[in-house]
Amino acid sequence: MKIYSITLSILFALFLMSCGTVFADGDMSLSFKPDHVTIGTTYNGATVELSGTVPEGCAAVVRVMGELKDTKFKQKGKVLGLLWMNVATVELDNIPSLFLVATDSETYAGGGKKWEDLNLGFDSVKGNSDTKIFHEFLKLVEHEEHYMIEDGVVKYHETANGLRGFTAELTLPSSLQRGEYTVEVVAVRDGKVVGKTVSSISAAFTGFPKLLSSIAFGHEIIYGISAVIIAILAGLFMSMIFSDKGAAH
Repeated sequence: MKIYSITLSILFALFLMSCGTVFADGDMSLSFKPDHVTIGTTYNGATVELSGTVPEGCAAVVRVMGELKDTKFKQKGKVLGLLWMNVATVELDNIPSLFLVATDSETYAGGGKKWEDLNLGFDSVKGNSDTKIFHEFLKLVEHEEHYMIEDGVVKYHETANGLRGFTAELTLPSSLQRGEYTVEVVAVRDGKVVGKTVSSISAAFTGFPKLLSSIAFGHEIIYGISAVIIAILAGLFMSMIFSDKGAAH
């Protein structure tokens, strides 16, 4: 029994050695500001400043991810070979509402096989979704800047006590929704992920957007009636403007 235990211990040690060096959270750190984003009437996006450390010899990849949710969108196609119409509803399961990535100038380097092997990009959150449909989804969210890879924004500083300092900036989109967002820094060495530390940042509505949100989700009927009235008044206002311009001519 003793020889059996020793054999298992040796095999386990060899397994760990074959996997490369794995760093503990104590070898990494992450901080950022602000740690809370308020979405008010004048909100037009926000910049998050990040800093931290990774083990010496490692590169840092920073990722910000929104809450996982099921996403539905309409798939268009030609009907009778003539008209483009919605032909189906497509659903993606457990896809982050937001996915931002910050890298240095070498780790991502425009994509490629090395980046794909790291599995830190968009495909890492694809799950069981159909690849073709997921890539069509990416075209929509990249246009809205909800999925972005910012290359060359991670900068490194001095190395001390076996740790390499870094800073980075990530831009949150103007259409950011309220909720909790995961912030993580991943340590990469020799083309492999060797460590990770995770934190979070929250976003909340304030002022008029908060009022609208509370009405929309707490008083749906009132919100619907108000939206119709506002649309009618806006239409009347625009018609008055253009009718006055027509009379001037």
